[in-house]
Amino acid sequence: MVTSLTGTDPLQPGQWYDDDTYYQILLVAPPGKRSEGKYIETTIVAQKRGEFKKYLLDEKIQQNIIGCIPDQEDINHKNIASYLPSAGVVFPKGFVKALFPDNSSENNSIEINNFYDPIRTLLHSRKISQLIAKTWHCYLEAKASDVWYDFAHGKWNEIHSDILDGLIAREIFFFDQQSSPDHLVPKNLDIYYPLNSEKSSGKARFLILPSSKGWQGITLSLLMAGQAYYEIKKDGQTYYHQISQPILSTGEIVSKYGLEVTWDKFKGDIKELKVDPGKSSIAYQAIIPYPPIPSEINLSPEHITKWSQAKDESGEFPFYSKDEDDQSYLVGVQYFSPPYPYIPLSCT
Repeated sequence: MVTSLTGTDPLQPGQWYDDDTYYQILLVAPPGKRSEGKYIETTIVAQKRGEFKKYLLDEKIQQNIIGCIPDQEDINHKNIASYLPSAGVVFPKGFVKALFPDNSSENNSIEINNFYDPIRTLLHSRKISQLIAKTWHCYLEAKASDVWYDFAHGKWNEIHSDILDGLIAREIFFFDQQSSPDHLVPKNLDIYYPLNSEKSSGKARFLILPSSKGWQGITLSLLMAGQAYYEIKKDGQTYYHQISQPILSTGEIVSKYGLEVTWDKFKGDIKELKVDPGKSSIAYQAIIPYPPIPSEINLSPEHITKWSQAKDESGEFPFYSKDEDDQSYLVGVQYFSPPYPYIPLSCT
């Protein structure tokens, strides 16, 4: 019998690309019945990867998707299946070439262990901190205009997508850890059984299971993996808009990190969890800080905006280090944490 230490069922090599492998996405919409303090309605959709090929991405996301997906010949960049499984943050090809100059995948454990994994973890930290700053920036912008009224009253089609993305992400950070998603599709939950890997499910699944400790933070986890969307109607066709580009991979939210939010700290934490072999769960609980927005005396809105929009390869706060003469990549990093106080540091 084959069991997995964490996560869901063991997969055959390459099975994660099969059309019959099950994945999850988060769909977010305005609540059907408006109530004070509840501005989003959440649905977890679990389906075969092939079914997600019917979910067309909106034009903006199709442009952004290039470079953020695995190199697979059958990917056409136009549907949600193109993002499954999520790769998480992806290094530019120039940086990968600097790290592995011989283009060999063999005998590179020194480079992977000393540079690739640590630097990718630091990029996680930067991206999560920037996402938090983006939600603050978008909220401040919305409150200073009629946008917040439109958002609170479900008039999402009247809001620019960049601001709407930040407002939705903010609500996901606020999602109660004890609350379940509003809806599950399908309703019968047969996809999720058995709830551990001690018994074969008879189907390939790359899912956060209800038995996993990661289920408590599933909405935030799917957001972090780039597996969170909302619908856009255009010319009688339904398209899906990705709320945030991926930071963590599907494998990381399924097997490695469960996510939790704390509202009274500026610095996160990671806790190692006890995992029984064969039981589907995650190895670590990552506690992400999401405190109230500091006053302008401590942190100006301009600084929040600058950090949230900082580019990875240029500008005032780049992540990658480059040679001053020819701008080639160096194996090192610069700004992996915010340059201003009171902007949260992620726990990764």
